[in-house]
Amino acid sequence: MTSTTYEAAAPLRRRRNLPTAGTLQWLTWVVVVGLILGPFVPLLYASVRDRPLYEAGGAFTLSAYGDLLADPAFWRAARHTLEYAALTTAISVVAGAAVAILVTRTDLPGRKVFGRLTLLPLLLPSLGLVLGWIVVWGPGGYLSSLIQRHLHLGTLDINTIPGMSVIEATRLLPVAYMTCEAALARADSSLEDAARSAGATPLRVLRNVTIPMLRPALLNAGTLIFTLSIASLGIPLLLGTPHNIQFVSTYLYLQWTNAATPDSPIVSAGAVLLLAVATVLLLIRNRLLGAEARYVSVAGKAGRTALLSLRAWRWPLAALIALYLLFSTIVPVLGLALMSFVAFVTPLIAPWHLFTWSNWQLLGTGVYLRSIEHSALLALAGGIATTAVVALATLVAHRSRLPVRRSLPFVMLYPRAIPGLIIGIGFFWAYLLTGAPGSWLRQGIWGILLAFCIRNLPFAYVVMYPTMARIGEELDRAGRSVGAGWWRTCRSIVLPLLRPALFASFILMFVEILNDYDPALFLVRPGTEVIGTTMLDTFLQGIVGPVASLAMVQVGVTVLVLALGTFVFKIRVTGGHDA
Repeated sequence: MTSTTYEAAAPLRRRRNLPTAGTLQWLTWVVVVGLILGPFVPLLYASVRDRPLYEAGGAFTLSAYGDLLADPAFWRAARHTLEYAALTTAISVVAGAAVAILVTRTDLPGRKVFGRLTLLPLLLPSLGLVLGWIVVWGPGGYLSSLIQRHLHLGTLDINTIPGMSVIEATRLLPVAYMTCEAALARADSSLEDAARSAGATPLRVLRNVTIPMLRPALLNAGTLIFTLSIASLGIPLLLGTPHNIQFVSTYLYLQWTNAATPDSPIVSAGAVLLLAVATVLLLIRNRLLGAEARYVSVAGKAGRTALLSLRAWRWPLAALIALYLLFSTIVPVLGLALMSFVAFVTPLIAPWHLFTWSNWQLLGTGVYLRSIEHSALLALAGGIATTAVVALATLVAHRSRLPVRRSLPFVMLYPRAIPGLIIGIGFFWAYLLTGAPGSWLRQGIWGILLAFCIRNLPFAYVVMYPTMARIGEELDRAGRSVGAGWWRTCRSIVLPLLRPALFASFILMFVEILNDYDPALFLVRPGTEVIGTTMLDTFLQGIVGPVASLAMVQVGVTVLVLALGTFVFKIRVTGGHDA
C-alpha cells in the first residue's frame, strides 16, 4: 500500500510542480531578455523623434539620421574609429596568438608564469592603466622625458591613433591569448608531431600546421577585439580629444555633454548605428564559433608528446615577453603609484623631494569618499544579484525544456559586445519613460547599479556555463525519477555542484563592476558619483594626483579580491576552478 501510494503521489507532485517551474522559467526569461534588450527600444524611439523624449509632443522623423550622416565631423570620427579598431585588432591578434603558441607549444622558460601575467591588463582597471600610460609614456611623462633627456631618443606618441592603438592593444591582447590558448589546448598534437618526425623545421611546423589550426580562433578573437575597440571611450577621450582626434564614441559623448542644449536625437541615432554595427559583428562571431570545430584536430584527450624546442631563441623570446609585460603593465601601474605620492612627476627632481600625502588625504573627503563608498556598495550588491540571476538564467537555458531557452545564451552574451556608452544612453531613456520607478532609479545609485549589472552580466555567464556543462544531466533525471520537480532538482543537485563557479562569478562581477564607468557617464548625477566617473571628470579638469590615488584604490582592491579568490576559493584567474 505504501509503495502504491508513493507511485501515485510522485506523478501528482510532478504535475503540481510543473506550472510553478514553468512560471519561474518564463519569468526568468522575461526578466533577463527585458532588462538586456528593453533599454534599446526607447533608444530607437528617441532616434526617430524630432525632439527629446522629455519634451511633450513630437513627431516621427528620420531627420536625425540624415543630419548625422551629413555631418563631416561624424565621418572623420568614423574613419578614425575604423583606423584605430583595425590597428588595435592587428596588433592584439598577432601578439596574442604568438604568446599563446609560445606558452602552449614550446619550451619557453617560465611559460606558465608568462601565461598568467599576460592576463593582467584585462583584470586591472582599464581607466587606471590608461592614466598610468599617460604618467609614464605621455608627453612630458616620466620615462618619455627621461629617455629623451639622456638618450636623445623619441618614444611612441600616445596622442596619435597608432599610439592609442598600442595602448588598447596591450589591454585587449589577453582576449586573443585566451582564445588561441583554448583552441590549442583542445587541439591534438599528433599532426605537429608527425610533421616534425618527417623532418619539418619548427618554423615550418608552426606555419603549415599550428597556425592553420588557429585560423577560426584568430578570426573569432579578431572579431571580438574589433567590436570592443569601436566601443572604446576612455583612451580616445583622454588622449584623442585634446588633440582634436574624435572617434564615434567621443563624438557622441561630446555632442551630449559639451552642447548647451544636447542634440539627443542625433546622439540617439548615432548610438543606434553603433548598436547595429556591434550586433552584426556579434552575429559574425557566432557563425565563426560554430565553424571552429571543422578546423581543429581533436583525437580523444589531447596530449603533448614533446614541446617544440626553441633552441637558441628560448631566452631571447622569454626576455622579449618579460620586457613587454614590464613596460606595458607593470611600469604604468608603478607610475600611477608614484603619481599618487608626489606633488607632480618629473625626472628632473627626485621623487622623495616631492613626496606628499595630500592626494590620499583628499580621498577621505567630499566626492572622492562618496565615489569609493558608492563603487564598493555597487560592486558588492551587483556581484551578488547578478550571480544569482545569471545562475537561474543558465539553469533555464541549459537545464530546462522552455521553448525559447536557446535564445538566452545569445542574449546574455550580447551586452559585452555593445558599447557601454550605448547601454548608458538606453537606460537613461528607459528610466525617463517608465514614470515613478524610473525616476527613483535615476535619482539614486540603483539606476547605475542596474546598468552596470547588465553591462557585465556576460562575465558571470561565461564563467558559469562551462562548469554547468560538465555536470551530467543524468543527475537531473535521477532527481526527477524520485518525484523532485525542476526547481527542487536544480536547488538540491545542480546548484551545490555549481558552487565553485558561483564564487568565481561573484568575484569577477565584483571586480568588473568596481572598475566599470562607461554606462554611468549618462546616468551619474551630483551625489551618485562612482570611482570611474570621478576619475574621468577630475582628470579632464587637469587634476592628476587624486585621480592616481583613486586608480590605486581600484588596483589595490582588484588585486586583493582576485588573490582572495585564487587562494581561498581556489579560483583560477581565467575564471575556472582548480581541481
